[in-house]
This record gives sequence, C-alpha cells and structure tokens, in this order.
Amino acid sequence: MMMVTENDILERLPDLLAELAGLPVKSVRQGENADLLLRLGSHPLAVEVKTNSRAGVVAQAAENARRAASKGKPAAIPLVAVPFMGEVGRKICQEHGVSYVDLSGNADINAPGLRIHVAGKPNLFVQRGRPSSVFAPKSSRLARILLAEPKRSWRQAELASAGQLGAGYVSRICRRLEEDHLIERDSEGSVRPRDPNLLLEAWQAQYDLRRHDIRQGHVAARSGEELARQVAEACQGLDFDYAMTGLAAAWLLAPFAGYRLVTVYLRKSPNDKLLQRLKWHDEKRGANLWLIRPNDEGVFHGADNVKRMVCVSPVQTYLDLRNLPERAEEAAEHLRKERLKWR
Repeated sequence: MMMVTENDILERLPDLLAELAGLPVKSVRQGENADLLLRLGSHPLAVEVKTNSRAGVVAQAAENARRAASKGKPAAIPLVAVPFMGEVGRKICQEHGVSYVDLSGNADINAPGLRIHVAGKPNLFVQRGRPSSVFAPKSSRLARILLAEPKRSWRQAELASAGQLGAGYVSRICRRLEEDHLIERDSEGSVRPRDPNLLLEAWQAQYDLRRHDIRQGHVAARSGEELARQVAEACQGLDFDYAMTGLAAAWLLAPFAGYRLVTVYLRKSPNDKLLQRLKWHDEKRGANLWLIRPNDEGVFHGADNVKRMVCVSPVQTYLDLRNLPERAEEAAEHLRKERLKWR
C-alpha cells in the first residue's frame, strides 16, 4: 500500500464527509490556523490532517484543531482527519472534545444538530512489514525511565547510562519520540515527557505481553496471595531473580481485590529445581501461574521489594495488567489512580 500524503487526505475528505453525512460539503478555504476549513451542510469544520494516528501526533492535531475552531464566528467543529484512527487516537479525540474521520470510513463527529458515528471499518492503509517502534523491547527502556520520574529532565547521556544503551541509539529514539510529540526538550537539550499520560497510552497501545516467553501451569494454592508467596519463597530459596507483575504486583502496590492468576518475570528460564519446588504442572487450561522470561531485561527497571516480595514498577504492572484476564482491567484502572497520578 502506498504512503498516504496529507494532500491525498485533503482531496478525498470532502467526498467522504458528504457520503457519511448525506449533506453537501463546501470547501471554504485552506485554513490559516487549520489545514482546511469546510462547511458540512450548515456546520463549519476546522480540519487538521495527519498521515498517521500515533498518540502524540493525534494529541497535537486535536489541540491545533480546537484552537483553530474557536477562532471562527460561529465557532467551528474541530476535526482530525487521518488514514485510519486507532483505539488510542479515538480516546485522545474524545478526551479533547474533538471529532475525527478517517479515510477507512470511520468517523465520530458530534455537534449541535449533527451526529455521525461509524465504527468497525478495517484499516485500508496497513503498511507491509512491521515498522520499527519506539516501544520495541529494547527502545522501550527509555519510556520506562522517563515515566519513572516524569518531572525530571534527562540528558541523553544519562538516559544511555540508565538504560545501558548506546548514545547514538538513544539519540535516534529520542528524535522519534520528539517527532511524535511524546517528549519535549528544554533549552539545554534535556528531555522529559510532554504528557506522561499520553506517553503511557501510546506505549500501551503497542504493548503485547504475549511477545514474552510465557510458560503456563498450575500450582496448588488456596488463593493468589498464597501462590505469590510460594513463588517468592521458592525463587528466594534457589537464588532465582524474579519480579511479580500483573494482578499479584497490583495487589502489592495498590490493593484492590483478590485474584487467582499469578504472573512473574524470571531473569532466566525456570529450571527443574524451581519447578519441582513449586510442584509445578504444565497446564494451559486452568493455569494459575505464568512464568515469564522477558524479551528484554528492561522489565526489571524500577523493581522493588514490597511486603517481602519483589514486584515490577507500577508502569510495567499497568502495561501487563492491560493484557491479562480476570479483573485485570479494573485493577489496572485502580493502580493508575493510586500510583500513576500525573495530573
């Protein structure tokens, strides 16, 4: 699929809006403050166009659209247009009170006397191959470090040292994070998150727990808390580096509710001694313990001892919870309110 340009979107947008709304669309002019000013029936639109829906890009477009829309008399409807709007982009538009439309046929446009909502259309602009990501296992070390101290400004050399990464590699990732409006620089070139919540949401949208090496099994225990304690004691007794994540870590960091499934990172693959001490049985159906060999050592950054058990950082716990069953989604929101307050 060929790359879609901003001009492609601008050219196709009027016909698409007319089809979705069943109303005539008139191009008013190229906007001074927005990319395009349109009139949909009697409704003025201030349109910001972007060629991708990465979180930082959509957030910047939403802010620009709102500013441009407020300058008209009457005020226009702020609208972000992209080739395909992903889940995080949709959420960002909703939080900003901004409408969106994509060339794949999805839209959410809401204003007095006008309501258009189309969802579920597939992405017509999927690029072949998996593009490199600033949230790949190794490069995500930078996001993890930045979110651990979101108010701190970091020199790139400090980030390289903290993440055990090369200076050139850090420079490239920081440049891409800045292009996506996820970090900002001060006058001395140091960086920090532009909006920690946005950085976390952008990372979560691309994070997939299943990319780690996961071994699922069953260990006899009366509760998740008891099982977590058994795992911790077995690892400590065998000098096996570990860190709780998921529901077990959430319960340690911000107690929410009882749980059954325990997920734990191991710095090396589980050996026979550990499995025997746990009285482990390989079992995917009905598994209550996941032993996870991470695809990058970065998951251990910020791990801490809580109630005599080691658990990963609140950020890593949150990411993993969003990929787990049971009441993990509720636990994730509770953890975010309690331990990831950035506003």
